[in-house]
Amino acid sequence: MLKLTPVAGALGAEVDGINLCAPLSDDQFEALNQALLEYEVLFFRNQPMKPADHAALADRFGPPQHHEAYPHVDGYSQITILENDEANPSKIEMWHTDMTFRPCPPLGSILHGVIIPERGGDTLFASMSAAWEGLSDHWQQFLSGLTAVHDFSWGFK
Repeated sequence: MLKLTPVAGALGAEVDGINLCAPLSDDQFEALNQALLEYEVLFFRNQPMKPADHAALADRFGPPQHHEAYPHVDGYSQITILENDEANPSKIEMWHTDMTFRPCPPLGSILHGVIIPERGGDTLFASMSAAWEGLSDHWQQFLSGLTAVHDFSWGFK
């Protein structure tokens, strides 16, 4: 039985009662998908996923996209390695949404922390739907008439 514990006001829930290291039943996947739609970000503790588990979970949500700017796990080109330290600093330290420049942007990202520092190294999340809902009718109407250009030509500069 899936147990969801909200962790913040605008988004996020911690998920218990599911093993991501095993194939998901259709009912389990549907419950996860509904939780993702409701909470936008899901957190799973103590899930020692191997690359095959990670790939299988991602595949349930649709065809994976490949991020060419980073190295990948051997044998799993759809799993990007995000690793940084003093010798290899992070390439992006600003708010961003992954790969919105693509004609069909990805649904989301699955992050699996393998080596996590005792402090720092946080990944932060923001709810764009809550930001939108928090705008006045005037601002929503104004913004609805605008077009954004998502262009990667400025990426990683």
